[in-house]
Amino acid sequence: MVARQQHSNQINTFKTAFRGGTRPNRFIINDDSSILGPNNSLLVKAGSMPPHTVGVLQIPYRGRVAKMPGDRAYAEWTFTVIDDKVEDGKAIYEKMVTWHEKFNSHKDNVAEDGVLDGLSTEFKQWTVTQLDMTGTEFRVISLINCWPVEVGAINLSYDTADVLTEYSCTLAYDYLEVNPTAKPSTGGGGSPGGGGPPPAGGGVGPYTGP
Repeated sequence: MVARQQHSNQINTFKTAFRGGTRPNRFIINDDSSILGPNNSLLVKAGSMPPHTVGVLQIPYRGRVAKMPGDRAYAEWTFTVIDDKVEDGKAIYEKMVTWHEKFNSHKDNVAEDGVLDGLSTEFKQWTVTQLDMTGTEFRVISLINCWPVEVGAINLSYDTADVLTEYSCTLAYDYLEVNPTAKPSTGGGGSPGGGGPPPAGGGVGPYTGP
């Protein structure tokens, strides 16, 4: 007979192992272009840490199926923005529309010269950073070679009251990096609080943005 282990039901046992958890409302999303930056990034109200997906190869064998790892895939990534009125076309919405149009213009149905080249600077790096309750970064994911698939609709209605206008944007990207050793600088948007590399030991550190 296998001996059964006795497990404690005391709340202190759980609290000793628990480190406080994480909060879904403590995050910052930014880019290495001029679309966001320290101020506009605060208007990104929702996003996600992208999923990590590897396909499954199913190999039939005598009535059973052997499952082996297949190819890695990266689904499109969506974030939600609070709409704001900014002069001189500096709102996120106008910047996203301008970026989107570079890949295929509404009127002429063409891309700008050089935009579709493999090394085009129009393919951007975006980062999603989780913050703990002290405001310290503890997890960073970078999305590499992003481009805008969709700038979502802004819904308008006489029937709507006591809410802010918002919309969603969807990006495609080639691959992601977890806790990268370098993040976007603030020179063109970038990570909040400065453009130097993050501290050693995991690529994360205190958040020094607004």
